[in-house]
Amino acid sequence: MYEHIAIVDALAARRFLDDINGRIEWIAKLGITGSPRDFIPGLRAFPYRRRCIYFFIDDENLSVLRVLHGRQEIKPSYFLPFYQTEEKD
Repeated sequence: MYEHIAIVDALAARRFLDDINGRIEWIAKLGITGSPRDFIPGLRAFPYRRRCIYFFIDDENLSVLRVLHGRQEIKPSYFLPFYQTEEKD
């Protein structure tokens, strides 16, 4: 997102990135759990400024996987590089 916005306005891109990062810190600080996304166990989502922040959260950590535009079609394959399941014998 930063690179896309920076083509037109580098300062606006920096402000946008700072704003998104601030919201992620706020989510972590308050322990907001977001809404579950059933296509990957444990994946949560929180909408913010026409984007959606996708993350995992536990008692100690919030791990952001992706931030995508809210109108974008979401596919489980967008998250596979970040999510690994244990193989069964």
